[in-house]
Amino acid sequence: MFHNKTKLFLSCISSNCTFKKPKAMDIGVALWLCPKKNTQLYDKLTTLMGSLNTLFPNKAPKFEPHITITTNVSVNLDDPAKTRDDVNKILSASAVALNSLPHNHSNLVTLGKIDSQRKFFKKLYFQVAKDPNLISFARIIRELFVITPQEIEQEDAKVNPHLYTKDSRGLLVKRKKSKKNQHSREKSTNDTSSAGAGSKGSDVATKALDMNKIQAIAATKASEWCIGEYDPHLSLVYSDLHPIDNALWRTIKTRVSDYLNVENCDSDDLVDNGLGWDGGVLKLILCEGDVNDWVELGSVDLH
Repeated sequence: MFHNKTKLFLSCISSNCTFKKPKAMDIGVALWLCPKKNTQLYDKLTTLMGSLNTLFPNKAPKFEPHITITTNVSVNLDDPAKTRDDVNKILSASAVALNSLPHNHSNLVTLGKIDSQRKFFKKLYFQVAKDPNLISFARIIRELFVITPQEIEQEDAKVNPHLYTKDSRGLLVKRKKSKKNQHSREKSTNDTSSAGAGSKGSDVATKALDMNKIQAIAATKASEWCIGEYDPHLSLVYSDLHPIDNALWRTIKTRVSDYLNVENCDSDDLVDNGLGWDGGVLKLILCEGDVNDWVELGSVDLH
C-alpha cells in the first residue's frame, strides 16, 4: 500500500526533518479516485494530458488523471507509525463506504465537456456528472475524515483549554506530553492514592466531549458542502496562464478530438462524452508545496 516516495517521506519524519507548512494554495491531504493504471482510459487520458501540457508556458506540472473526492483529510503527519495507521484506516473505510453504495449505474465517474477557469487547479478540466452515489461518497468521507476531526479539536479546545497552547505563529495547538510532566502526573497519582480519598491530584480534570452533538454538526456541514461547494472534475492541466486565447482553445479542442475522439468537446450540451469509469483506485495524496513534490501516502484498489 506504500510506495518508495512515501517511505522516504516517513523516513524523514522519523529523522525529525523539517517540512514547510502548507501555503494558501496547499490543500493538505487529498483523497483521489483514479482510473486503474494500464487501462485504455488511463492511458488515453495520460497521453492527452502530456500533450496538452506542452501548450502551456513554464512547464506545467505533471499529475495522474483523477477526481478529488475531498481535500484536508485528517492524517497525523508527525509520527510515521500514526501516519501509516491513519492512511490504512481511511483507505479501508473509504473502500467499504464506496462498495456499500447501490450498484445502480454503469459508471460512477462520467466525464462531460472541457472547461476552464482562472484558478490554477482548474485551468483546464473535464466536468464530471454529479452522480448521486459519487456525491454520497464524497459527503461520507468529508464528514468522517475532514469535518468531524475539525469539530472534535475545536470543541476540545473550548472545554479543555488547559490541553492547548499557541505556537510561534499564534495558532492554537495541543500541548505535547513531556516525560517530566508524565512523571509528575504519575507521582501525583501515587501521592493521591497514598493520601486517601480526601486528597486531590494537581492535574486539571479533562472533560468529556458531546460526540452526539459533534456528529450532528459534522453531518449537517458535510451535506451543505456537497450542495454548495463540491464540484467534481478531472483536471487536465494546472497552470497560471490566463486567459486562454481563442487560438490556444482551438488547439486544445483539436487535441481532445484527436486523442479521445470527442467532437464539440466544449459544448454546453455535452454532459456525457462517452468516457468514464466505475471502481478504480483510491489514493491519499499529500499535496504540499510544488505539485511535482506531492507524495502518494497510500492506495487501495476497488473491486
